[in-house]
Amino acid sequence: MRMRPLMTSGVLLAVCAATPAFASAVSEVASFRFTAVVKTVCRLEFANMAAPQANDVVDLGQLTQLCNSRAGYRVTMVHPTNMGGATLMLDGRSIPLSDGNETVIVDENRPKLQVSDAALYLNDSDTQLSSLSFRIEPKGAIY
Repeated sequence: MRMRPLMTSGVLLAVCAATPAFASAVSEVASFRFTAVVKTVCRLEFANMAAPQANDVVDLGQLTQLCNSRAGYRVTMVHPTNMGGATLMLDGRSIPLSDGNETVIVDENRPKLQVSDAALYLNDSDTQLSSLSFRIEPKGAIY
């Protein structure tokens, strides 16, 4: 009768001794995925804007664009009509203004934070620069 309990504890000892070897053979790779929905935020800010100069150049300073929309965003400049001869320089890229009162100056297809130097070249435009505004609009779903 004594033999049976000894035999059982011997089998348990063998299983316990084999477990660490088996555990070290198993891969320790794990993955974690976190998904969240955040509020859509789109902002435009100008820094260091200067008054118009005599040489028909308006230094708009630095334009900061921030938009976290997955589908991207669009920045529109609202200006007086008939400014077709004027151009906006944005980081060295020349954007001609439309003859209407709005010109799309940025059209991005992904979220982005961008800081750009901006200047408006009136190019002897006869139109009086009475007002100038900018708006940023997210594309796609808004949360």
